[in-house]
Amino acid sequence: MAMEPVFAPGVPVGVRRLYEHRPELFVAADAPRPKRQTSWSVAPGNTFGTLLVWIAVCVGGWILALIIMAATLPTAVAAWGAVGLAGVAALATGGVLVKSAVEDRGHKAVRIQHGKYLLPEDFDEPAARMLGRAQRAVKTVLEATVTRRGLLDDVQNELVLPEQLWDIAQVLREQTVLRARQQDVARGMATAELDAVLGPQRRALALSVDAIKRKVDLLDRYADRVRSADAALRAEAALDDGDRYIELLARTEPVGDTSVVQGFTDEASALKDTLTRSINAARDAGRTLALPE
Repeated sequence: MAMEPVFAPGVPVGVRRLYEHRPELFVAADAPRPKRQTSWSVAPGNTFGTLLVWIAVCVGGWILALIIMAATLPTAVAAWGAVGLAGVAALATGGVLVKSAVEDRGHKAVRIQHGKYLLPEDFDEPAARMLGRAQRAVKTVLEATVTRRGLLDDVQNELVLPEQLWDIAQVLREQTVLRARQQDVARGMATAELDAVLGPQRRALALSVDAIKRKVDLLDRYADRVRSADAALRAEAALDDGDRYIELLARTEPVGDTSVVQGFTDEASALKDTLTRSINAARDAGRTLALPE
């Protein structure tokens, strides 16, 4: 799974889906906020030319229709028809004018939400790799069967995990920026003064990197617990077929080894305990991610 863009929890779903269809609209975090764009601001010459052509077509069509109606219809009917066509043309022209002056919905959404999303190009390789791990862990938890069935509801995954992911992404973005600035400053001749400044900064950055790694490790551990709970849940579902296997044995091996049948019973009891432990372990791991009040 490649690293995907990260959105703040409050960003509408429609904006998230917009990225799937029109990713070119989104701009990197260090780019200026996009300006309001309309047909007039992007291509005023083309827009004006298109409008002139439209007006010419409307006027020409109205005159042609007027000539035809005057030749084929009574004067009063032709007059009212001409007025009606003129009204339709005026409304259509007004609609074209409004459309050319209104901002495209996609551009508007990206402009408004700028700063509330981070793109893959906003991260350097170490940050992107760490964020990819976090995204995979969150995806595993949110798509797990135990999550969809509400067995982990008390952990509030739908609320906590997006907040955690956005927080991690923001820190990784800042690490990316500071790492690049350190590299720029360090170019050229090394001096004692430069080392005195960069030394503490590098240590602070390293501490931040270690702290984020611990957070992502917690997410990975939670995802592992959820996967184990999912596996136990699938195994429990497989036990529903146990009666069919017992019936199969009874029909094909009526005096065979009964230890297999007893094994079904023992396994069912043991699996129930395993599932309970797996769910509890997943909940405990999830609670370590809880947001502070």
